[in-house]
Amino acid sequence: MSRIVISGASGDLGRRVTKLLLKNTAHEDLTLVTRTPGKLSDRAAQGIRVLQGEYQDRESLDAAYLGAETLFLISGLNLGRRIAEHRNAIAAAQRAGIRHIVYTSVSGVQPNNPAMSAKDHYQTELDLRASGLKFTFLRNALYSEIVSSIQIAPAAASGRLEMATGSGSLAPAAKADVARAAAAVLQDPQEHEGAVYEITGPQLLNYEDIARIGAEIYDSPIAYTPVTPEERQAFFDSIGMPRTYDPNMPLNPDGHLWASDELVTADMAVAQGYQAVLSQHVKQITGQEPETLRSVMERVKSTRYDLIEETV
Repeated sequence: MSRIVISGASGDLGRRVTKLLLKNTAHEDLTLVTRTPGKLSDRAAQGIRVLQGEYQDRESLDAAYLGAETLFLISGLNLGRRIAEHRNAIAAAQRAGIRHIVYTSVSGVQPNNPAMSAKDHYQTELDLRASGLKFTFLRNALYSEIVSSIQIAPAAASGRLEMATGSGSLAPAAKADVARAAAAVLQDPQEHEGAVYEITGPQLLNYEDIARIGAEIYDSPIAYTPVTPEERQAFFDSIGMPRTYDPNMPLNPDGHLWASDELVTADMAVAQGYQAVLSQHVKQITGQEPETLRSVMERVKSTRYDLIEETV
């Protein structure tokens, strides 16, 4: 097994993948990089190398990546700015002698995808292809936990689900499946060189389907009503959600850090069919069937998004 560095290790995905890797990886073969090392004091106490590193700080990345062979590059959150940040990470990996980057991209990456997030990921994928490094892309579908806790839980309370997603479909993926797939790739990167994986759940669902499942789980009627992107933006404005991402902004009431421009364009991508992707890649990589959206909803019902506990 190669020496692995996880960049962005203090976030939820990084923590989940770390937990999985430690089942088969020696502590000395794993480095955890984060801009907030204090959040990983528990891992440092176990003797795991925890280093400070920020995508905006090239020198910190040079030091943090040195000695590793495989980099798990968990995408940053600075929408619109993360292309430059990811380029810093790729350049630091090259200087540090890293040979393989496993990158968390997003499902439905295409040049004309209207989602602001997809545009960033598309460019980073191009940059990785041009870098000369070996790569694996994990194009993760929308987390099932987001659908459950951020979209359906409030709708169950109000009886209404209003989104600019039209009749478009998607295949939400459980965080546990995303983490298992990432850990499996990191443990045997040579087996996955050049692969582009669509990490999806087992079912394509539109929001009428999702509202129906949510109504059954919460035992409360939920009516899905498609709205225009302008109407969706107006709603976010009415509740005071920032339009532009700021890394220092407070959590939204349901436990997330997105701004409305990202959310509205993500809705548009669903409506235009860019998220209508279904694959068998989770099972092919991990040997396990992916968890259904219904199962995730039952498991995390009424739990705030940022308080959902690790299940792997």
